[in-house]
Amino acid sequence: MSNWGKPVLTKQGLKLQAKVDAGNAMQLTKCRLGSGTIGSGQQLEDLTELVAPVQTLPIASVTYSDDSHACIISAVTDNSAVTTGYYLREFGLYAKDPDDGEILYAVASDSEPDFIPAKGTSTVISQEIGVALTFANASNVTAAVNTSATATISYVNTYVTNAVADLKDMTGATVSRDGVHGLVPAPGRGETKNRFLQADGTWAVVPDLTGATSAKAGTGGLVPAPTAGSNTRYLRSDGTWAVITTVKGATTTVNGAGGLVPAPAAGSNIRYLCADGTWKEVDLDSAKTKLVMYS
Repeated sequence: MSNWGKPVLTKQGLKLQAKVDAGNAMQLTKCRLGSGTIGSGQQLEDLTELVAPVQTLPIASVTYSDDSHACIISAVTDNSAVTTGYYLREFGLYAKDPDDGEILYAVASDSEPDFIPAKGTSTVISQEIGVALTFANASNVTAAVNTSATATISYVNTYVTNAVADLKDMTGATVSRDGVHGLVPAPGRGETKNRFLQADGTWAVVPDLTGATSAKAGTGGLVPAPTAGSNTRYLRSDGTWAVITTVKGATTTVNGAGGLVPAPAAGSNIRYLCADGTWKEVDLDSAKTKLVMYS
């Protein structure tokens, strides 16, 4: 069972904190976990690196207190990249010093360490680690948050809470005012068929098409569904799907009927459609210079 001691600022960390308290900026860069223990007579403050570093963790999130005097750094560790199991005895937080570059800023040790098994074993480890730091002005402290790092539970909870709080109802547009995006109004009971959300924020019915008659105009709406086999039909203004008929040519005794004209064949570009429903050649005189006129 773990028993972490209070994080201790290293000597380099104390120098950097003095710079931050005096108004300089500092960036926290990463965390590390290790399996080492300090030697006899050695103090945590003297460390410039973990005794036996094993894992490097990206910073997952950083939050600041309301009075801007403290910040909490969070990281998430798991054993997905651990090749050899180890006892988690040391934790280090690193920062970028404006003069000395990246340093071991703070370190903590565990007198009763947990064992972190290697990947591929039956035990899967995932743990959130948080460190609270206090400054005269924590707003001068930033963190290199890795957006690809595993999100902490606290971060997810905060994000969801804030996202839900930001949700507002949609405001529909009017003739003189733009609408505001947001949650759409809930449709009422039974309002499930042929309804759409209008720009004014209300659910409106999509009416069916009403065909015109000889005495009354039709109204726009959803067209009737065509039945199977009516793929060559067209929608008439009376609201029905009608068959497209082929033209019927006239004879000496029977009138013709209107419809689709027959397709002209290749090479008949100078022919004309005769009243009998066929494409005819143009009759020319013997010199082929003018049309033959029939009385």
